Amino acid sequence: RINPNTGDKVSLLGYGMMRLPVVGGGAGRERPDADIDQELVNRQVDYALEHGVNLFDTSPAYCQGRSETATGIALARHNRNEFFISTKLSNFAPETWGLKESQEMFYNSLKYLQVDYLDYLLLHCCGLGAQALDGRQLNGMEAFHARFVDNKLIDWLSEQREAGKIRNLGFSYHGDVEVFNLLLRWHDEGKYHFDFVLIELNYLDWNFADEINPRNTDAVYLYNELHKRGIAALVMEPLLGGRLAN
Repeated sequence: RINPNTGDKVSLLGYGMMRLPVVGGGAGRERPDADIDQELVNRQVDYALEHGVNLFDTSPAYCQGRSETATGIALARHNRNEFFISTKLSNFAPETWGLKESQEMFYNSLKYLQVDYLDYLLLHCCGLGAQALDGRQLNGMEAFHARFVDNKLIDWLSEQREAGKIRNLGFSYHGDVEVFNLLLRWHDEGKYHFDFVLIELNYLDWNFADEINPRNTDAVYLYNELHKRGIAALVMEPLLGGRLAN
C-alpha cells in the first residue's frame, strides 16, 4: 500500500511485536517473567524483511515493557531505509500523565528502538477509561483529556512531527466512539492533523463489533469515516486476536 502522506510503500501485512517468543519456548503471555528469545526474534524479523514485510508495530507497554528494546536490537542490524517503525505513547498509568513523564516515554522509545525518528507514532488506546491517582474512575473522554490534552502532550507531539522526530502522527481507537468522533472533528477543523488511525477491523468486527463487545464500534463506521477524509487506516486484530483462525 502507498502511504498517501509520504509516498512510502508499506507492506500490506505489518509485524506486531506484542507477543514475542521467550527463552525455553512459548510466548511471553503464558510465561511473563521469561526472557525474550532475542536470537529467535532476530531470525523472525530477518525472515519477515526477506519476504516483504517492512512495517513493525510495537509499544512501550508490550512484553512487560521489553518489546521496544527487542525490536530495536533486531532492526538495528538492517539499514534504516529498509523498514518502518510504529510505536505508541502508552501513558496508561496515571503516574505518566504529566507532560515531563510522557515526554520521557517518547525519548525512551527512540533510545530503545535505536532510531533518530519514528515513522508512525500513535496516541495509544484513545477511548478507554482509566483510574486516576486519587482513585476516581474516568470514562473514555475524561481519560483521553487527562492523558493527552490537559497536559498539552498532543500539542508537543505535533511539534515533534514538525521537527521530523515523527513522520506520521495518529491514534489507536478502543472504547468510547465519542472520542473517535472528537478527534476527527478536530482534524476537520484543522485544530490537529492526523496522518493515520489504527482501528480493529476483520470480517466480524465490520458489522458485529458491538455484539462481540458492547464497548466496541462497528469497523464499517470507523473505516468509512477515515476513508472519506483521506486518512490512512492501519488495522489491528485482522484475525480477532487469532480467534478467526480457529
